[in-house]
Amino acid sequence: MENFSGVLSKLTVGAIALVAVAQAAAQTAPISGAPPAAVGANGAPMVGAPTATSFTSKIGFITMDRDPGASYPRVIQLKIGANKGTLLASYSHRGNLPIYRSTDNGDSWTLFSEVPQLRGQPCLYELPAKMGEFPAGTVMACGNGTASTDPSKRTLDVAYSRDGGKSWAHLSTIATGGSGRYDPADRAGLSRDQNPIFEPYLFADSQNRLVAYFSDERDKKNGYSQLLDHVVSEDGGKSWGPLVYDVAIPDGLSRPGMPIVIKDGKGKYYMSYELVSAPGYALEPRTNAAHFRTSADGLHWGDSKAAGVLIQDRWRQFPNGTPYIAWSPWGGPNGTLLVSGRSVVRDDIGRIGQGMFINRGGGEGVWSLIETPINYDINNDGYSQTMIPLGDGQEILQLVTVGSRLQYAKFKLPEKIPTYGFPWDSGPDTGPR
Repeated sequence: MENFSGVLSKLTVGAIALVAVAQAAAQTAPISGAPPAAVGANGAPMVGAPTATSFTSKIGFITMDRDPGASYPRVIQLKIGANKGTLLASYSHRGNLPIYRSTDNGDSWTLFSEVPQLRGQPCLYELPAKMGEFPAGTVMACGNGTASTDPSKRTLDVAYSRDGGKSWAHLSTIATGGSGRYDPADRAGLSRDQNPIFEPYLFADSQNRLVAYFSDERDKKNGYSQLLDHVVSEDGGKSWGPLVYDVAIPDGLSRPGMPIVIKDGKGKYYMSYELVSAPGYALEPRTNAAHFRTSADGLHWGDSKAAGVLIQDRWRQFPNGTPYIAWSPWGGPNGTLLVSGRSVVRDDIGRIGQGMFINRGGGEGVWSLIETPINYDINNDGYSQTMIPLGDGQEILQLVTVGSRLQYAKFKLPEKIPTYGFPWDSGPDTGPR
């Protein structure tokens, strides 16, 4: 890491803290001091305080110029072939999907290419095995398509690159729906003529077939305001099979959305998603609590009509809106699951734009809130942020859109996180009873 001096940033969780300055690659500094971050103004413990992490890089910008409409950052690290270790990132904006590349583990970025066939809500995926005519290491990109000449239609399309993201060719259309809109009338189930599709995501199932997951509003007539479904390709994305519902609640209001799928080192699949307009919450203002469910094969996710498992910590704090899930092999026999949201609903200070939740029990039990480097205004920024583990998995690269620019920073996962015994305990577990 290069030296940095005079780098200051507000890294707060209910209070302003000074950012430590990274001096060399071997040095890290706490994002905010604990115990100060864990103690309220009156000296009493803040029960919902996050676990401190270490800030290991500058807060930099992939896009130096402001880019109106910037959102949905996505990043992958190539693992196969001559480009192994290269990072590729993209994001939504007003135009073709840009592809940025980093060859120094995320310390610097350059514009590498564009995907002319795609506009918005991107996904990037490297094939882990040969699929159809495409060898392992082929890079896939999906998102809102531009192939349709009918402005009343929205397509979700796939493009591919055989040269590590340098050049792209259109491959197929995953699904077609209406143009749609997203507003209070839609969320209240009053605009039943709207039938858009959103937010595609690619991943391989347990048989190494390409699966496309997405949000779908095309079945309102049967009481599904919005649902999550998937289609499977037997030929590497050239054609797609029948639709399968994954999370579909036919109450006319519940809106599961924004599916992200990952797999841990034991072959267990996880799907994160937001649940808008869920029972128990007012329709407006929205509370889009993040949920997850698991699968043994990436195809069967349990009862599709069930809400799934709410991601929350000991203090009922949770990630809210536009969740993203990642898995790191670091942190114990189960590794570490990480989930971000557009905001974190805190016990003591409400919604804030800082923090992630982690779990080291394979998704079982409560999660833990940790600090993260980048702070942002939840009303304007942070929409569908992303992260990826680097190296052995302890260091995490975070990407967040802030002020119409794509910010990045790296931090280290904490060595230890609090554990709790009985639900009524007021503090960390002190050991066997």
